[in-house]
This record gives sequence, structure tokens and C-alpha cells, in this order.
Amino acid sequence: LAAAGRDLADLAARCGALVATSAVARGLFAGDPFGLDVSGGFATPAAAELIAGADLLVAWGCSLNMWTTRHGALVGRGATVVQVDVDARALGAHHRVDLGLIGDVGETARAAAAELEARGHSATGYRTADVAERLAREGRWQDVPYEEDKEHDKHPGGGPRIDPRTLTIALDGMLPRERTVAVDSGNFMGYPAMFLDVPDADGLVFTQAFQSIGLGLATAIGAAVARPGRLTVAALGDGGALMAAAELETAVRLGLGLLVVVYDDEAYGAEVHHFGPSGHPLGTVTFPPADLAAIGRGYGCAAATVRRPDDLAAVAQWLAGPRDRPMLVHAKVARGRPSWWLEEAFRGH
Repeated sequence: LAAAGRDLADLAARCGALVATSAVARGLFAGDPFGLDVSGGFATPAAAELIAGADLLVAWGCSLNMWTTRHGALVGRGATVVQVDVDARALGAHHRVDLGLIGDVGETARAAAAELEARGHSATGYRTADVAERLAREGRWQDVPYEEDKEHDKHPGGGPRIDPRTLTIALDGMLPRERTVAVDSGNFMGYPAMFLDVPDADGLVFTQAFQSIGLGLATAIGAAVARPGRLTVAALGDGGALMAAAELETAVRLGLGLLVVVYDDEAYGAEVHHFGPSGHPLGTVTFPPADLAAIGRGYGCAAATVRRPDDLAAVAQWLAGPRDRPMLVHAKVARGRPSWWLEEAFRGH
């Protein structure tokens, strides 16, 4: 699919269509002024509205599952749905389709474009100045206004806790554009997956296929070894980080310039927000405070605890240096509510 990005973009331009990706293909249309970024639970309000208003939806190599369609809510009732896949079993497996095509995505896109050209067909469709202006203004999560979550630890020695959006937007502005973002699973994962821009379809490594936490750090180490010319960011929750902490020794031993960002809400946050409202006891999914920065230093990492944006000065210093060892950012994040994507996911449970 990654190799078909240009063909899909050209076809969309001829048809006046907007382009979006599933989460795992994020970055495929990076820089396209008519790109909606990601469809599904991660979609911005503007993207969700525009997708739901479309009269034709063509799924190229994606499954139209509950994650990509928000349990079907992003497919308009009167919309015609077309699905293209090399596997006939994938057609209509998760959502009704009006037309299923068995074929390679790139070849099918080129054939469709050639047919439209032969017919002399082109359309403005969604590609108006107003839509372009709206997407430039509110097409990225970084541009969506939010009321900052303000929280302060009550235990002795505590302090303020940083809003995960504030943290991630600040990091996005600091980090070089050429980056690989590897994301573990958990309540936190929408923030690094969507608030950290990636340069292309190789820029996001999504570990959610196994529906397991604890895989992000090892995945990031592999990405850093495979593509040393890019800064690799490992975005982890505290539960996944504690499960995989021994992998830090490998990253230090290999001298990887890996940035490890731990979103610490002192819990398996998804379970807290899933089961807590129903009154279930949460003792097994909440943790006492831990000094994860000290754990990182113990393995030989540079490390800093972040409770406010000013604390990220340590990251800027590390970025400016030789980056000959990993840096662990222990971010004490606000815990007050589930992330927006989790709220969407829970609607179907």
C-alpha cells in the first residue's frame, strides 16, 4: 500500500476526493492539503464530519473495521461503499459494501485514473478553497482547542501533572521532522500516535495488532537499528514500560539515540476508565508512584521527570548533544478522564 500512495493521491485529485488512512498507514498522504490524516476513533472532529458527509467512500486495502469507521458511524447512511483488496475474503468482512473489487491497490488506482482520463472526467468535489482552508486551520489534532487538564499529586513530594496533549504538542515542536514513532498500547496511545506528526507511511510503527501492552519498547529498538538516520521515539504507558524495562539495557548497550517517552498515569489506564465507572475495584490496575527516570538512569540512559512544559528543557539538551545513549522522559500525566479515542471505542462495548 505504501508504494501506491502517489497513485491514490493522483486519483483522488482527479475525482475531487479527500484522502485519509487507517491508523497503521498514517503518513501515507503527509503534506497533502486535502488529507484528513486518520479515519476512525483517531479522527479529528473536522475529519469525522467530512468523512461522514461523503456520498462515496472507497476503501483501498483497509478493512473498514470498527476502529476505522467508529463502529460504522463514519459511513453515511446513503453513501456508496467500495472496497478494493487482493483478498476476496476481506471484501465486506466488517462492513457492508456496494461494490467489491479484487485487485492490487496501485494497479487498480492507475486503471481507474486511466479510465477517467479516457472519459475526460474530472470533478471539484470536496476540493474547494473552503475545505482546504478548514483543513489548514483544524485538520490536525495540534490545532484543535482543548481545556487543559490540571491535576496535582496529593501524596508527599508530589507536584503538578502535565496534560498529555500539552506534553505531546511540545515534543512535536522540538523533535526533528525525520522521525519514527513506535507506540505501545494503552489509554495514552492516541496522544503520541496523533499529536506527533510523521513524515511518511514508514514513520508510525503501531503495535496494536496483538492487542497487548509491553511491545512498544522492543519495537522501537528494532526501528532505531533498522533506520538509524531517523530519530526513533518509543511512546509507552507506565504499565507497558515496567513490563519491558529490561529492554533498556539493549538500547544502552547498542548506543541508540532513542527517545523513550513514558506517559505515567500510575495505572493500566484503559482498564481504570473501562471498569471504574461500573464500580469495579481497581486495586489490581492502579500502581503506587514509581521513579521511572531513576530506573532509566540505572540502565545507563539519560533521564528526566516531566511535570510541566519547562521540564522538557532536558530533552532539548539531549537532542542538541551526540545522542549516543537513549533518553527516558518520565512524564507524570494528568489522569482525570479517558482519552477521546477510548471514549469512542467504549461506545461499542
